[in-house]
Amino acid sequence: MKNLIAGAVAGAFLAMVGLTAASAEVWPVKIERAGVLSQGKFQLDAGLAFEKDREIVGLEYDNVRLAPFGLRYGLGDSAEVGGFVAFSSNSEDDDGAPDESGVEGLTFFGKLAMNQYFSLQAGMTFGGDDDIAPYANDGLDLFVNVPMQRKVGPGLLYGQFGYRVQGGDFDDVSYFSYGIGYGMPFSGTLSLNVELVGEEEQKGTDNTLDLVLGGTITAGQNVGIAPYLSIGVYDDSPDVAAGALLHVMF
Repeated sequence: MKNLIAGAVAGAFLAMVGLTAASAEVWPVKIERAGVLSQGKFQLDAGLAFEKDREIVGLEYDNVRLAPFGLRYGLGDSAEVGGFVAFSSNSEDDDGAPDESGVEGLTFFGKLAMNQYFSLQAGMTFGGDDDIAPYANDGLDLFVNVPMQRKVGPGLLYGQFGYRVQGGDFDDVSYFSYGIGYGMPFSGTLSLNVELVGEEEQKGTDNTLDLVLGGTITAGQNVGIAPYLSIGVYDDSPDVAAGALLHVMF
């Protein structure tokens, strides 16, 4: 049933996007973009989301996440650095499900644009709590991510492929993440996106895959807000989630 609903919603969304196109800049919603900030530019990133009926070891819980909340800075035409904090508040639906709240961790990263089509991002997460789902942090997590993009038709085809090692243990707690999306300008200040975002199983959770429908509303050249709605395709994904991300450049 989840797959049928997700397919129907995606089809209707793509049909709507295909009606018209204009000149708004296209940004990914939940996928890291391949571009970097110009030299000397700062960007504030702030995200808030509510996730309904996540699963871990078969137990359901609801989740409110403030993530990311932080800054990134352009070092030149091809590099940027950044850092953010993630906070999670959980409420159990089933006895024994996650019911803890707190800081998931502090993340610092660097990103190098290899060319106009892809970049290389690497970083670390630390200072969190092993009891805070869904992204428990136990010690030092290391990650690498490859964001990609290419103009296709009037819009932008983009994606990412990443790998994370939790707590320095390559054997037991490492997993892949991935995403693909397409965004298209809809008006001078609005672009619309459809994305598939997933992760390999980790710490009691099977593979997750979410269908994300959203867009970016711009206010001038420096402010954008990206509201979205997502539907879980796999059982361990949230059944439904809603959120928004704010980007402010200065």
